[in-house]
Amino acid sequence: MIKENSGKIYRFKLDHNLGFGFAEIYDFTDISEFDGRIIYTFNRIDTEEKSDYDLKKITESGISLGPIRSVHSPGTRGKYATKYIGQRTDLIINEIPLTKEFHGLLIHEKNWNNLKKWYRSDKFKELHSNFVSYNELRNLETRILSSIVGIATKLTMKKIIDENKKVSDFYDLSEMGNFNTFIQLINTYYPIEKTENLLTEIKN
Repeated sequence: MIKENSGKIYRFKLDHNLGFGFAEIYDFTDISEFDGRIIYTFNRIDTEEKSDYDLKKITESGISLGPIRSVHSPGTRGKYATKYIGQRTDLIINEIPLTKEFHGLLIHEKNWNNLKKWYRSDKFKELHSNFVSYNELRNLETRILSSIVGIATKLTMKKIIDENKKVSDFYDLSEMGNFNTFIQLINTYYPIEKTENLLTEIKN
């Protein structure tokens, strides 16, 4: 891990003007150049921009999403610019975390609980023979790559769900990017009963 690049916290804008989220990045590009950037987001969501932030209050709000593999570090310029808030030293992780992997294609199944060939992976030990039920690793993230824009969308969707609103009222779930983000979110961060209920938002 490149420590000087890790523990950095950024503020980013949620979709639909629903506020501002906070993300923390860890840099493992010294080990895995392509997918070594790992991002967590926090439960804290602000309704307005602020000039000063207390990092402790952000980090103590708890983790909402992650660890998510990112294609690049958060940018501070351009249309999807983020704001650098600061860096902490009490890091969440010091090594690449475990992920869940499926031995096959995920594109045809909305409810991942129906798929059988799941296994844990630390990227370097992909043990296909050690298949487990999805329930055993449901809360683990995948190695699917995302951008900060995709992470913002995922956190926005989570906020909508947690406020007992319908994601389909805010996003067109027939659009492939929205659909995939929604499926990844509900199959990882919610129990099976909740996932099955949320799947009814998708029109066949």
